[in-house]
Amino acid sequence: MAWQDQVHPHTPLTQVVAGLWAVQGSLPRSGLPRTMAVVELEQGLLLHSGIALDDAGLEALEALGPPRILIVPNRMHRTDAAAYKERYPQLQVVAPRAARAAVEEIVPVDAVAEEILPTLGIEPLIPDGLKPSELVYRVPVASGCALLITDLLFNLPHQRGLSGLVLRYLTRSTGGFKVTGLGRVMLVQDRSRLGRWLLQLAEPEPVAIVVAHGDWITTDCAACLRQAASALS
Repeated sequence: MAWQDQVHPHTPLTQVVAGLWAVQGSLPRSGLPRTMAVVELEQGLLLHSGIALDDAGLEALEALGPPRILIVPNRMHRTDAAAYKERYPQLQVVAPRAARAAVEEIVPVDAVAEEILPTLGIEPLIPDGLKPSELVYRVPVASGCALLITDLLFNLPHQRGLSGLVLRYLTRSTGGFKVTGLGRVMLVQDRSRLGRWLLQLAEPEPVAIVVAHGDWITTDCAACLRQAASALS
């Protein structure tokens, strides 16, 4: 499929904090927004949960540096992975060990996240109490560290329309920074252990949290994590 066929409406590339950028986009027939995070590393750019960008978005992305690493975080976030690899052949596709087989149904995986990312100063964290599916990534930024989170935690306000009702009442995916109702059913193995792990994730306090679904957070990040942990009890 051509790159342009993968492009859907999205926001401009926006700086979250120094060294960390994000784009929020959409998918056809879905009321669920999705976010790509972009981290500036010495080796080039690290992309988390890739979203195909329009010409202006690509220009802004490439102005930051060459895309070097694409994290495909789980089987649900592989939509644009093959298009990125085709556009940037030098791009190293990385996936968690638990998601590798599913990702390779779409695009070859060059390296396992748990093995390659620590060599780049990135911590791939295994959430305790979560079924083997995805990781949380602690990445270095100019002012400290930031967290990249996929489906473990959403940060969506309530939305209008039929899709908003579905997200609010059926999947319980909106209403702030939290483990969603659907996530509790599909991803969580032990709520108590996961809650304790989220408390640990608050130290050292991140300067930013970028989630794959919803608004990024740049204030009171530790308090937000503690609140999400408390909601699990």
